[in-house]
Amino acid sequence: MAEIIKTMGGTLTFSPGNHRYTWDGEKVDLSVSAVAAQFAVPFGAASGWAAKVIREELLRGDIPTAFDGPSDRLEWAKDICKSPHRITKRAGEIGTAVHRYIEDLASGFLVDSVELSADEDIAMCQRSLGEWVQSNVCEVISTERRLYSRRWRIAGTVDMVAKMHDKKTYVIDWKGVTDLDASLKSNHVAQLTAYRSMLEEAGEEIDGCILVRFSRANGKVDATAFHHHYDDVAAFEAALALARYKPRPEVF
Repeated sequence: MAEIIKTMGGTLTFSPGNHRYTWDGEKVDLSVSAVAAQFAVPFGAASGWAAKVIREELLRGDIPTAFDGPSDRLEWAKDICKSPHRITKRAGEIGTAVHRYIEDLASGFLVDSVELSADEDIAMCQRSLGEWVQSNVCEVISTERRLYSRRWRIAGTVDMVAKMHDKKTYVIDWKGVTDLDASLKSNHVAQLTAYRSMLEEAGEEIDGCILVRFSRANGKVDATAFHHHYDDVAAFEAALALARYKPRPEVF
């Protein structure tokens, strides 16, 4: 069922099924995450990661020495090549379960009273993030809040807005990662920046942003704060311009 939110002097509608936003009955052409996706990924990074995943899958399993025929060999190869998709799907499942768990915590329940997933890998991440929230968050202002920007004509959903123990209000985003030692991703920072700007456009006072990354491998948590808001906004607006850019060719 679609959510209807009265905000910014208009009506924002969100349909969970297709993850689509409308503003006053008109489709919103870009979401915050779609704009953040414009940040460049190093050339070959995606294909390199996929090749690594497939290689590891091959080394873990037994490689058949014989096949019933060409079609059997093809099916085996197709299944091996689906390894990156399986990992991506698994990452999504963990992320969804973690977000739901945090929402339950934000409702006022104590860590011990919120049910953990029966899947131990997911429960490990839920437990670690739950402890981080209990240790650092003083008051949850909102979770999974739908936002719209009249200035940018985009919509998005912020994970959490909370007052921390230093009495300052932060935008918080949870991100599951493979390696906590890897460099921060610009698109993750861009999302936080956009949410902060959209909240400020709505008249709210925000002191900063916190990116909370958690390792899907061991559940460890790493939190990073961002305060160079104007620089980050400039980068986001450049990505927004790129997202809306369409070449205008002319006949030579």
